[in-house]
Amino acid sequence: MTFELNPDLTRDLPAAVATILQEFVAVLAASLGSQLESVILFGSAAEGRLRVTSDVNLLVVASDWTLEQLDSVREPLRSGRAAAGLTVMFLKSSETHAAVESFAVKFSDIKARHRVLWGVSPFDSMQITREASLRRVQQVLLNLGLRLREHYVLDGDHEERLEQIIAEATGPLRASAATLLTLEDGRTLAPKAALEELFAADSHAPILRAISAVHRGEHLPRGAAHSLFADVLGLIADLAAIAHKIQ
Repeated sequence: MTFELNPDLTRDLPAAVATILQEFVAVLAASLGSQLESVILFGSAAEGRLRVTSDVNLLVVASDWTLEQLDSVREPLRSGRAAAGLTVMFLKSSETHAAVESFAVKFSDIKARHRVLWGVSPFDSMQITREASLRRVQQVLLNLGLRLREHYVLDGDHEERLEQIIAEATGPLRASAATLLTLEDGRTLAPKAALEELFAADSHAPILRAISAVHRGEHLPRGAAHSLFADVLGLIADLAAIAHKIQ
């Protein structure tokens, strides 16, 4: 029997993306059979807010797989990545607890923004401890700051490259803000809204608008990338300070 995704799950996505997801999940189901436990769409696509610059993110959970089974999904993944930025996290169900503890910020974001394309959501009973979330957000922010400084030394004299670096940093910056907001007062907001909530002062509004514009793939006025890059480093430091106060 040919597998068909429920069209309601992809109705608000571009037709090409819906086709890619249909083909990829069908190959997974045929290859893994009963070993396949869930296929989760997460991120902006799960919110129905997919942009041209957005990746299409999947989490595949299975009890196990052989290399031959993974071989069978190579071409669909390559095609999906080339056509729509398809990225896939392959996770064994036995690894779920360790993954959540190690990558609490990412999995908190996935838990908040996901659609089940196949199987049962592993997030229904998933508990992410406060300690793991706080520890991981501190690690994410530290790593993000370290990487951005290295990128700046390498490419700080190329404005378009700086814009790309800022765009790539936007996701973890927003996800960290969402985690911190939940830790601070229990509220759960989408990552973009969480960052805006934490930095609601008027002085930050132009910075957040510029970050959003770059994330959408727009170009800044000449000479503005350098200043925005410094502002992003400042936001990272401010988020780290919030994490320290929560601790």
